[in-house]
Amino acid sequence: MTFRPLTILLISATLTTGIQETWAQTAVKDVPKGWHMLDQQKDGFYGIGVEKAYQSLLKDKKAKQLVVVAVIDSGIDTTHEDLKPILWKNPKEVPGNGMDDDQNGYVDDIYGWNFLGGKDGRNVTKDSYEAARVYYKFKPKYGKSGLDQATLTTEEKEENALYQKAKSQIESQAKEAGMYVLFLKNIVEKLPSSDSILRKAMGKEIFTGDVTVFR
Repeated sequence: MTFRPLTILLISATLTTGIQETWAQTAVKDVPKGWHMLDQQKDGFYGIGVEKAYQSLLKDKKAKQLVVVAVIDSGIDTTHEDLKPILWKNPKEVPGNGMDDDQNGYVDDIYGWNFLGGKDGRNVTKDSYEAARVYYKFKPKYGKSGLDQATLTTEEKEENALYQKAKSQIESQAKEAGMYVLFLKNIVEKLPSSDSILRKAMGKEIFTGDVTVFR
């Protein structure tokens, strides 16, 4: 199969859409606040179309029943103007009194609990996967060379097995990530020249990643 030079360049450009660099194609116009809520067809921005959904799907409609949605993993902004008035609240907990009123082990768990935060419920500045947490937790104990398996208790053997599993996963991912970094580095180094060639081939100084313009 033979590709024309322009086709090859377009494929290369498509592979690099996730790289946030400031070349000509990123300077089309200022991105408005809340662009991610807009609609591509109506507003020209690749958002999720929330405002469009409000106007076309949810306008003048009322909920027929109460639905409680539990958010797992990503978290939410409890001060958001759309969420604040409808957030579920723990009826057995008294806000801000510093006590575990419902005796479930969590103090002031009004909206739920942030299990990746500190003991006081506040956010952590950095997060990691469970495998990484297991790996670094048990590495000082089981990561030493010459570990005598025969001296380990039943519980320690289970911990060591968990550590070895996490170690295999972490080291494999680290190797893969290193190769991916080299791949991206190569793309970044070649992108400026590809950008200039694309502008010349299309006769445009400013262009976007919208594939519909090539149809």
